[in-house]
Amino acid sequence: MAENVELKAREREGRGKNDARRLRVSGFVPAVLYSDGSEENVVLAVPDRVVDYTLTHFGDNALYDLERDGGTTTARVVDVQRNPVSGCLIHVDFAPVDMTERIVVTVPVAITGESPGVDEGGVLQQVAYEIELETLPGNIPQEVELDVSRLGLNENLTLADLSIPEGATLISDPEEVAATVTPPTEITDEDMEAAGIVEEPSDEEEAAEREEAAEDAQTSDEETGPADQNAQP
Repeated sequence: MAENVELKAREREGRGKNDARRLRVSGFVPAVLYSDGSEENVVLAVPDRVVDYTLTHFGDNALYDLERDGGTTTARVVDVQRNPVSGCLIHVDFAPVDMTERIVVTVPVAITGESPGVDEGGVLQQVAYEIELETLPGNIPQEVELDVSRLGLNENLTLADLSIPEGATLISDPEEVAATVTPPTEITDEDMEAAGIVEEPSDEEEAAEREEAAEDAQTSDEETGPADQNAQP
């Protein structure tokens, strides 16, 4: 679990696209802090680099201590808008977090260890890439590990085999397959031909074919022999 990210926010006075454009030029991005029921939604501006770095390295489950004129609010990102071309942040939505109330979050699954089934020639396939956990906000893990060091050929591991942190509850189906090791798929020439895949011969193969064709032509000439010089027209 990472520590809360300190984020100095300022309340926005302007509205509209022009104001948002000026904010981004100055290194900020428009944001909204949703109400927890005790006050109205607050329109903010937050440093885009801090939020972008945190989202990239710690994911959506990072917690932020939003420092503003009204005090400090612990919150998490619930929605992000990015430019579809540049990928730059356009807008961020925060929701307050009660550190004493359990919440359901989505956490990525990370494979650890080396599978003996791979040493036997199998192919390791990760099936589950994320799961749902219920936990306190301060105990949200960055990822949940799946150890495949006992996974043999033609065997499966399920979500029940995950290393769930203490105090967290798995919400996803524990019987769902998380990883498997299967024999490699053999692709025949017939399969490639049916799929419309034609393998181009290499330069070496083309040279060998030309040499073989020249040898066949020479052999044919030798077997036929020279034309009969005494043959009558």
